[in-house]
Amino acid sequence: MWLIALKASWRQTLTLQIRYLFNFFTSIITMSIVFLLIFHGVKAVGAGALDLGGTLEGLFTGYIIWMIVLTGYQDLAYNAANEAQTGTLEQLYLSPVGYKWLAFFSGSFNALMSLAQISVITAVMVLTTGQKLHLDIFSILPVFFGVYIQAYGLGFILGGLALIFKRIQSFFQVVTFGVIGLFMIPWSKYPWAKYLPFTMGQHLLQEIMMEGMKFTQAPKGDLAVFAVATIAYFLAGLGVFSMAETKAKAMGLLGQY
Repeated sequence: MWLIALKASWRQTLTLQIRYLFNFFTSIITMSIVFLLIFHGVKAVGAGALDLGGTLEGLFTGYIIWMIVLTGYQDLAYNAANEAQTGTLEQLYLSPVGYKWLAFFSGSFNALMSLAQISVITAVMVLTTGQKLHLDIFSILPVFFGVYIQAYGLGFILGGLALIFKRIQSFFQVVTFGVIGLFMIPWSKYPWAKYLPFTMGQHLLQEIMMEGMKFTQAPKGDLAVFAVATIAYFLAGLGVFSMAETKAKAMGLLGQY
């Protein structure tokens, strides 16, 4: 039963990706252009205008983490909102494995697609700016999936809100740009900022891609914070979604829009 659900979710996700391949490529082009505008704008104003690791190079890792977060939470949150709008959400809840597992299966495939997409965008970023990066795949992948899992926790929170309030796409946009603010908080002034979602991931990625550090060479304290944050934010998101799910069922909101 679980294997059938996994195969069906992956097949559906792959079919949608192929069907809307134009959207996949336009997303790469758009995100690349946005980065180039930001990069050259910050370069013209001065690297110190933003605190993204204290250097212009930090803008690279901050933008990469931002893309990971976007794809991570949008996959679940937007899907929940769209399923509610199209009236198919209740059918998914009739699945023997439950909606949360279907969302997780779909997310696991989207994570691989996001990795491919972000890899292409990163290559474009490097080629167009001349920035040198250390691309140790075995050190980058743990950070990628850790941040993606944290983002999926955020997606569960927004997905839970979508079950109740239905149309909250405007709030999604607020969250999209609100995440950028997390990377601008200087740790030197606010040490607690390292415990916020995604911030330690951005720090580790900068050390790996800019300084050539191996993931296993990172300070044990940083790795512990990253691991605890990944688990904590995912479980928190799952808990909020479960509460919203229970309330939506009690109010009879799953079958109507």
